Amino acid sequence: MSKYEVILDTLPAAKDRTEILFRQAGDGFIQVEYGHEQRVELLDSFRILAVDSKIKQVNIQGLIETVPSLRANLFHFDSLVISPGELIAEIKKAEESITSVEEMVIDSRIITLPIAFEDSQTKKAVALYQKQVRPDAPNCVDGYNLEYMAQCNGCSVDDIKHMLLDTYWYNSGCGFWPGGGFFWPMDPRCKMIVPKYNPPRIWTPEGAVGIGGACLFTYTTATGGGYQLFGRTIPTFQLAMKHPQFKEKPFLYHPSGDRLKFVEVSEAEIDHIYAHVHDETDYKYEIEESKIVVKEYLEFLAAPEVQKGAEDFAKRQVKGAAKAPKL
Repeated sequence: MSKYEVILDTLPAAKDRTEILFRQAGDGFIQVEYGHEQRVELLDSFRILAVDSKIKQVNIQGLIETVPSLRANLFHFDSLVISPGELIAEIKKAEESITSVEEMVIDSRIITLPIAFEDSQTKKAVALYQKQVRPDAPNCVDGYNLEYMAQCNGCSVDDIKHMLLDTYWYNSGCGFWPGGGFFWPMDPRCKMIVPKYNPPRIWTPEGAVGIGGACLFTYTTATGGGYQLFGRTIPTFQLAMKHPQFKEKPFLYHPSGDRLKFVEVSEAEIDHIYAHVHDETDYKYEIEESKIVVKEYLEFLAAPEVQKGAEDFAKRQVKGAAKAPKL
């Protein structure tokens, strides 16, 4: 083995899982990765969360924290207390204890978020991009991104809006920006795919909702960004921690497992909520404690109408992507 080899160990593929790689990620980190190839498979994330929960129940001495994501989990440990080999052995035990994905039940809050499509603030971000960065940007049709998103997916703007509203968006982990989450559509018939801005924007408003690839993101603060924009939602981060929802931490989302459900409202309603989150601090967030029963989700995916709808949409996407301007 080369001294530069980063894969310390593996678990072979089994009936319900792909091959698992244990990668060295620094003196005090091991990354457990599902498979060699990148893929978007929510069952990977479900399994990662189930294994993560089992490991935390064991209370391993020397384990500091974990960072679960879509197809990997980063383990931070104290190498003076536990060796990489000992930690890997504990992770393997947890992995092998899961005999079937159908048995998994995942804690998953449902967070209902209002959204205003094509609001003035996100339109301002697109206009600023065209003025200061790329005047000829082909994704900014009629001063916005929805038409380009529709082109890429071989559908209409109304279809794009309905896809955003008609599915739950599952959080595979938090990152990129403080408080942000990486959200994926749970209904394959709503799996729109778009390229990112090229080059990215220099400004995006707080609360903007965008998508890059098949991943949705809600911008927690004003920042740069490259995801194609739908519109704007309510605050999901508050550094001042004044509002009761943010009293214990400035983030709305849990590190992984949350589901978003969007509902369309007017821009005036969004502005009203901003005032009652950041100023009045009396807005009540709609959050429901719930679970994902994986067996039921697999049954949903296997339903003939879901499979046919996903296949039909994938064909339209191929045609749309071939015709849409390249970024």
